[in-house]
Amino acid sequence: MRRTIYYSMAALLTCVAVLNAEESSQMDDITVTATQNPKLKTYEAPVSVSVITSEELKEKGIASTEDLFRQTSGVDAKTAGGSVMPIVRGLSGEQVLILVNGVRISDERPGGNHILSIDPAQVDRVEIVKGPGSILYGAGAIGGVVNIITKKAPKRETEEFVISGDVSAGYGSNNNAKNIQGQLNASSKDLNLYVGGVKRKSDNINSPEEEVKFSFYDGYTVWGGGDYTVEAWNIAANIWQTKADIGITAPRSFLSDSYKDEKHTMGDVKISYQSDSGLLRQFDLLAGYQEHNRHRIRQPNEKLLVDIKVDKKTPTLRGQWVLMPNESNRITTGFDLFDEDLTSSRTMKGFPPVIAKFDGVPVISPSSRKGIGIFLQDEYAFSEKLNFTAGMRYDSIETKTDGAPPPFFITSPQSDTDSAFSGELGVVYKTGKNSNIYANIGRAFRAPTLIERYYFGPHDGPAQDRGNPNLDPEISLNIDIGARVKTDDYQVSASLFHNTVHDLIQKVLINPNDPVPLQIYQYQNVSDAALYGGELDASYFINDEWNLFASASLTIGENKSDDNPLNSIPPAKVRYGANYETYWKDMDINLELSAVSAAKQDRNGIGEKKSPGYTTADFRANLIYDNDIKVLFVVENIFDKKYYDYLSYGFQELDYASMGRNVKIEVGYTF
Repeated sequence: MRRTIYYSMAALLTCVAVLNAEESSQMDDITVTATQNPKLKTYEAPVSVSVITSEELKEKGIASTEDLFRQTSGVDAKTAGGSVMPIVRGLSGEQVLILVNGVRISDERPGGNHILSIDPAQVDRVEIVKGPGSILYGAGAIGGVVNIITKKAPKRETEEFVISGDVSAGYGSNNNAKNIQGQLNASSKDLNLYVGGVKRKSDNINSPEEEVKFSFYDGYTVWGGGDYTVEAWNIAANIWQTKADIGITAPRSFLSDSYKDEKHTMGDVKISYQSDSGLLRQFDLLAGYQEHNRHRIRQPNEKLLVDIKVDKKTPTLRGQWVLMPNESNRITTGFDLFDEDLTSSRTMKGFPPVIAKFDGVPVISPSSRKGIGIFLQDEYAFSEKLNFTAGMRYDSIETKTDGAPPPFFITSPQSDTDSAFSGELGVVYKTGKNSNIYANIGRAFRAPTLIERYYFGPHDGPAQDRGNPNLDPEISLNIDIGARVKTDDYQVSASLFHNTVHDLIQKVLINPNDPVPLQIYQYQNVSDAALYGGELDASYFINDEWNLFASASLTIGENKSDDNPLNSIPPAKVRYGANYETYWKDMDINLELSAVSAAKQDRNGIGEKKSPGYTTADFRANLIYDNDIKVLFVVENIFDKKYYDYLSYGFQELDYASMGRNVKIEVGYTF
């Protein structure tokens, strides 16, 4: 069945490729992440790119990172209570590189309950590159790149300061969710300043049949910054901090399980030069620093306690030059550096000796990871119809640990260095005025993380997780082909991909015959893996007020050594609906009715359960009066459908159904 769908999408892609479209204003979003070319439109990129604009974020009332990622075909989210991380074409965790304003997030995210520290309220737009993006961004981008661009102050044409801003408050019925947020801007032609913040609090979510324990969230995010322009030069600075208590779905009998005072602080400074003529067209120097303080408290009952702290500091530096020998040739070259430093502690109380021995033993011994990369990319227009993009990159990553006293499994200092060349070749051919086909082949590289090399001790159960200092890096080879067409009446994009990952890293039970408290799950290079599938996005504009939309995605993941399914592969999904937009008595009215249909997932990975198919429906009404007053009304899961999310830790481990009906309302004012 899935192969039939795959071949059907291939046939549709062929049909899209031969369409010759007339000029249109649709699909004109600019994407910087794909090639670092600020003039490149999404439909012109040599890779599959999706952009979630600030208008879409506002219209849809997105209040969580889970909602954020599930707006895009080929992208999904793995959840564990209030913890969320993205999955791009079947790959997740450190296999997907996440950037904030071009700076890599320092999270170690191999598990379903390792969170992404970003709040949708501070997000202006999201650019998602599906497939390897190692040339420009370095090790880790074998599944894709997610660049989250935060809100800034709007640019002005006048020398005088203009004060502007917005404030809003919202409520969600399912989990008693409350939020208040706002941003204040002071803008002029050359100087722009801003400050903002959001406070969120929600109780446990409720499925149609029960409360999902430890799925709460209580935290805040604050942000601020600005930029100053002098002729061709600009300097910009941004800083934000998130602090929250975040629930982690756990067995129903547990007393508690959560991240307590989870804190992530991140700042960056960027110096830029831009010119419209000459050889040097652009120069960027981007310095970043972040500190992530993770504190997990797990209490199975009043007598048992697990208290884990992990602190990570990461400075980064990136330099980039853009050279244009002529108007047809754009060369981007540069370097990037990062230096991760991690310390941790663990307290365990009330456990039997076989587990209590880990009391006082760090989850990871004091460790560091330093990386340096250099890259070169050349975009060349052979003609008005044919464009090539080629690039090469070299990365070297050194990982070190100090070790720790017994019983830690590494008792003396160790180090290891992984290095690799990556390459990419892409082509875009215009088949018509506003239609094209593209193809891309890329080799990407991912070095093992500190968790994968050095983690030691119990994780979410009595068995132990153990790192592996001798891991080899993952190497991927991805082939991507696609077609796009856009007219005043419709727009369609379709893509197919095949990604082979060599030396895939997974946790493996190495002593299954031992008692559970003595069992060890170790990170190992288990096999070569193949992931393949496709995405389809389409919109049809009936008239100026009505449009229909649909998107579909399919990913198949296989272990090439035994043909067994890979873990955490989302089921095939289709999202579809209708949108109505009009203007009436000084009021913009936008109404949307949509549904998501997911196929059953019976190609479950090792240790995973099959999930049944489902369909859920949502309604959204967005009203804006006089461009100032906004009222958003949303009903999610209209029919209170009981369904199971295959990617949810709550379903896989605890048989929890997903959230039931949720009515949201948000009121805002822009000035």
